[in-house]
Order: sequence, then C-alpha cells, then structure tokens
Amino acid sequence: MIFFRKKDAKENDLVQEQSFSDSGKTGETHSQERCGCPPFGLRPPCPPRHCCCTGPTGATGATGVTGPTGATGPAGAAGATGATGPTGATGPTGATGPAGGPTGATGPTGATGATGPAGAAGATGATGPAGAAGATGATGPTGATGPAGAAGATGATGPTGATGPTGPTGAAGATGATGPTGATGVTGPTGAAGTAAPASYLSAYSTPAQTGTTGTMLIFDRNASSAGTDITHEQNSPQVTVQTPGYYEISFHGTVGPSGGVTFPATVGVYLEQQGTEVPGAAVQHTFQTSTDTANLSFSQIAEVQSAPAVFQVSGQGDAYFYGGVTLTVQKIGEIS
Repeated sequence: MIFFRKKDAKENDLVQEQSFSDSGKTGETHSQERCGCPPFGLRPPCPPRHCCCTGPTGATGATGVTGPTGATGPAGAAGATGATGPTGATGPTGATGPAGGPTGATGPTGATGATGPAGAAGATGATGPAGAAGATGATGPTGATGPAGAAGATGATGPTGATGPTGPTGAAGATGATGPTGATGVTGPTGAAGTAAPASYLSAYSTPAQTGTTGTMLIFDRNASSAGTDITHEQNSPQVTVQTPGYYEISFHGTVGPSGGVTFPATVGVYLEQQGTEVPGAAVQHTFQTSTDTANLSFSQIAEVQSAPAVFQVSGQGDAYFYGGVTLTVQKIGEIS
C-alpha cells in the first residue's frame, strides 16, 4: 500500500488509520507498527522512524502525479433560472486575421438586405373559432307555393283532452205551446166558517152650503155613523184622524158650483190630503161655463197608514166656489203584516 502525505497532518493520520483498519488490526497494534517495530516476535531491525508523538509539520512535499479522473457524479438539481440581463451593445467588427489564425470575434450585424422573393405558400392553417353571429338579415320574398305533397298516413288518435269550462248559458228558448187543461179535481170539503173581523169605519157629512177658495179645507159638521175606535172625527172639523196603522178605504162625494164674480170658464176641484200631502189618485175637478152650473164630484182611494195617528182632509181648489151635501167615509179594510 502506498501512502501520500498531505498538508493536513490530521487527514494523513486518518488515511493511515483507515488503512490499518482495513487490515483487521487493533488500534494499539497500529500505533506500534507506525513507530517501527511489532510488539512481539523477532524480525530484522526496523529503519529509524519518528516517534509516535506528532512533531511539527514538515515542509510540503512535491505535488504527486494526478490520479485518474473519477466517475462523473450524478447531476445536481437545476437551480432557478436567473433574470435575463440587458443586451450589451454590439462591438465593432474585428480585423480579419491571417489565414489559419484563430477566428476573430463576430462583427456587428450588417444592415438588412433587400427582401427576397416570396416563398412558396405554406400549408393552410387550422380553421379559427367561429365569429359571433351577425344580425339577422331582412326576410326575403315568399317563394312560390310548391305542389301539395302526397297525403301522409293518418296518425293514431291522441288521448282525449281535459273537459273545457262550461260555456255561458244560452238564451232562453221560445215558450212552448200551452198544454191542454187537466181534468178538474175533486172539490175539497168546505172549511169552517171564519170569524168576521169587527167593523171599523166612520162617516161624516155637511148639509148646508159653504163657500171656499183655493186651499180651503172642506168642513164636515156632523158624524153620520161609526164603529170601532180606529177612526175619529170632531164635528164642525175638516179633519178625520186614523188612530191605528192599517189599510183604509176613503170615499168622498158632494155638489160644487161657481160663486158670483168669477170669470168663465171656471174650474173647481177637490183632492184628498194625508198628513198635508196630496194622496195620488184621490182628486177630481169640473170646469163651469156659467154661474148657474153645478156638478157632483166624487173619488175613492185606498191609503196605507204605517204610523199613527194620521190626519186626512179634503181641500178645495178654485177662485170662488160653493160646496154642499158633501160626505166623507173612512173604513179600515186590513192590517199591515
């Protein structure tokens, strides 16, 4: 084994220690052999050697022959790419060296030459993406109608749709002809006799002639007959008072004529009032042509009395007139249900 001493004594000792370790000897044996002689046995005298203790480092020996190049180690991981530095200014073109000499540095790039002729057309590139759809153009004129195609086969009947809402009721039809009258049924038994309602009436009159003008209320100075308490009248009074609600029939008749001093033709009339309001359908009048004319006036009407007491009276209408032989009869005919 050949050992080469290096500058670092410690490294040299390590190399020697490693060498002895490879031969299988203990550390103590190594140390003794380094000093020159083995511990035991007879051997020829060893050449003089330094003591086992390390002395001062000697002068560096001559560099030994370079050993063979070791095998290339695995490539280390690629470091991060550094930022690209700015491009330096192009240097001037160097002079041409003699033939066979080293190649000079590359000169600056010359001016761009004239454009050469166009090269052959390259292969068509891949189709680009479709552009956005353009606006729809105006509708063209309708073409002529083509001939009708042959009728297709009838398709299967689809399912019945849902029932739609009921339509509006139609107008009523004309009334049908009246059917024949049915046979008369058997007459039922006669019902029990009803109880007659108690009579309720009052009659008032005036015999002597009296005069009046428009708005005069006719006076009845006597009461002829009466029954019940529903109707009352004070003698020499124009008013008849109904004391209970119900339906009442009111009748009037009497003789009237024009008084002196009127202009002819002259019209005289009488009408019935209920609570100061004229009762519809209860009015009568006559037109006179001379002062000797007279006329019999009368009316009859049914009045409803909802609130009692209610006052009825007969009023006259005309410039000047007389009346006599007048009678007013009021009779209750029913109750308000």
